[in-house]
Parts: sequence; C-alpha cells; structure tokens
Amino acid sequence: MASGSKFTYTDLQNPLFLYPSDGPTSMSVSNLQGPVDYRAWRRQFEIQLSAKRKFGFFNASIPRSTSDAAEAAQWDTCNNMVISWIHNNISDAIKTSVLFITTASDIWKHLEIRFSLTNGSRKYKLRKDLFNFKQNGKKVFDYFTG
Repeated sequence: MASGSKFTYTDLQNPLFLYPSDGPTSMSVSNLQGPVDYRAWRRQFEIQLSAKRKFGFFNASIPRSTSDAAEAAQWDTCNNMVISWIHNNISDAIKTSVLFITTASDIWKHLEIRFSLTNGSRKYKLRKDLFNFKQNGKKVFDYFTG
C-alpha cells in the first residue's frame, strides 16, 4: 500500500486489498434458506464478490502464498472477510453446517453440492423431496442442522 492514507491504482486492483469500508456486514443479499433460493442467492453473491474483486476466493483462483508470510497473512484476512460475508448472508441453520470450514472456496463448494438443483433431473426431484420432508414438525434440513 502507498505511504500515508492514499491508495494507488495498483492497491485498488489487488484482490488482497480490503477497502476501509469493507467489514463483515458490508455485503448484503437475501439470506440463503436452502435449495429453493440457492441459484438467485448465488448469483447475487457472485455479482457483489466480483465488484469487490473477491470472487477468486470462491473459485480458488487467488492462491494463498506459500513463500511470502505477509502476503499469506493478507490472504487469510481477505479469506476470513469473505467467510464473514457468507455467514452474514445465510440462515442460522446453514451457518451452523459451514461454521468450521476454513476457506471460502470450500464453503462455496459445500453449498454448491448441497443446494444446487438441476431442473428436470431425478437428483433435483430427490433433493426437493428431501428438503420438504419433515421430522418432528420441522423440515429435515432444519431438524439436522439446527
């Protein structure tokens, strides 16, 4: 980062740069509830992450440095910020299920596997049926993750 309080264009383009306004609640989309709203939630999240130059933390295209300790620490900070954005935009039940996953890309993969629904497929129908199935008056999803 540039000396003083001014940022250079290079700073602003760096995906490891966090703006002073970036905080755990600086990104807001509708809370992910499950498979029914996953696709819209994912798209909204992708747009906002891309605008903040942080989508690479989801698709793992921004690697953590293994040779530069300062850069690795900066990557850890950004990764944890992205994780906090995820946590603040998913339901409590889903948050509980991803709380101990340590990278944003692994959380993204977990959510994709868990909630992506391919319309017209048997897999989609099975996931939809399972999502709506109830145990003790609660949807199974809430029963086991809540």
